[in-house]
Amino acid sequence: MIIGHQHILNYLKNSIESKRISHAYLFEGSEHLGKKTVALWFAKLLGCESPDITEITIQKDKKEIRIEQIRELRRYLSLSPHSSPYKIAIIDSAEKMTDEAANALLKTLEEPRGNAILILISSVPSSLPETILSRCENIKFRGGSLDKISNDFIKKEHLDVLQGSINDIFRYLEKIPKEGSEALNLLNSWLFWFRDLLIKDERTKYSQEQLVKIIREIQRVKDLISNTNTNQRLALENLVLEIYV
Repeated sequence: MIIGHQHILNYLKNSIESKRISHAYLFEGSEHLGKKTVALWFAKLLGCESPDITEITIQKDKKEIRIEQIRELRRYLSLSPHSSPYKIAIIDSAEKMTDEAANALLKTLEEPRGNAILILISSVPSSLPETILSRCENIKFRGGSLDKISNDFIKKEHLDVLQGSINDIFRYLEKIPKEGSEALNLLNSWLFWFRDLLIKDERTKYSQEQLVKIIREIQRVKDLISNTNTNQRLALENLVLEIYV
């Protein structure tokens, strides 16, 4: 389940139904709004499986996306899809590409393959070259407030438990089924609540750095539960320890 951005989801769905899919998109907006989550959702909606979805990110101990990564991406996109109608490449923090990497990517944008789709994700799109911006369909993500989200998406009890002690949270987690969607529903509620705190930038018991770390951990556990057969309750308990200890 994706919370918020319903107009974007509808637009992307309609683009598939009307067969008006762009070969390159720019998902822009401030950090922690779920841009990559929507990109992965869009890839799945297009019928793409893991072998035909690749992500380019800043590698560990590096500060930029390097030309070698884009060259490898170009090689990847030159191959036919493994089992999907498209090959999808998601470039996270695209504004962090070196000039050489951006120039290499431009060649791909200038000569798009019919079954390749690029999704650039950026919180600072103004840092990208105009030659790249002009070749991407721009999708703007805007922050929302928890107060504006329907109760269909957020369960009050999911948020209330965060106000209790760590023992209270563990007791609550015992009620979460080991299988099914309840764990993901809980994580979605927590994710939006912590994102809301970060966006509002109000005084809380969490520093900005702590909020960013918590959001990343929740997203990591969401991805883990969504894509593996991990023990959901154990994953939630480990998450709580990461947040509160």
